Amino acid sequence: MKRILCTGVVIAVVVMLFSGCAKMPDEKLLVKGKQMESEQKFTEAIASYDKLIGKFPTSPLVPEAIYQKALVHANALQEYDIAVSGLMSVLEKYPENRVASRSQFMIGFIYANSVGDTAKAGEAYRTFLKKYPNDELKPSVEWELKYLGKDIDDIPELTTLGDASEAEAQK
Repeated sequence: MKRILCTGVVIAVVVMLFSGCAKMPDEKLLVKGKQMESEQKFTEAIASYDKLIGKFPTSPLVPEAIYQKALVHANALQEYDIAVSGLMSVLEKYPENRVASRSQFMIGFIYANSVGDTAKAGEAYRTFLKKYPNDELKPSVEWELKYLGKDIDDIPELTTLGDASEAEAQK
C-alpha cells in the first residue's frame, strides 16, 4: 500500500514539474504574435495580441502585448494614430512596466520620423527625459532631440557615414 501511495505521489510531482515547465497560455499568445510578425502576417499578429489582452487582462504580459501591437500598427501598417493610442495606453495603465519607457520613446519616434510633427515629437522626447532620466535609451532620445526636424543630409554623423561608404565603394 505504501509503495502505491509513494508511486502516486512521485507521479503527481513529476506531472506538476512538467506542467510548470510548459508555457502558459498568455505566453504562448505573445510568442505566437511575435512569430506572426516575423512571418509578416500582421493581421494574425494583432489577433494574437488582442486575444492575450482580452482573455488574460491581468497577465503581466498585457503591457508588452499592447506595445507589440502598437509597433505592428506603426511599422507594418502605417496606422500611426492607432499606434500612438496603444502606446499612450501603456503609459496610462502600466507606467511602471518595463515597456513604458519604450512606449514613450516610440511616441516621439513616430511623430518625428513617420508623422512629421516635430512639436509633438519634441514634447514626447522631453517627457521621456523627465520620466526616465537613467534609461538606456536616453542617448538615443538626446540624439533625436538634437537633430529633430533636420534633413538627413544636414546631420554630420550621417553624412560622414555616407562619405566613408562612398570611399570604400571606390576602392
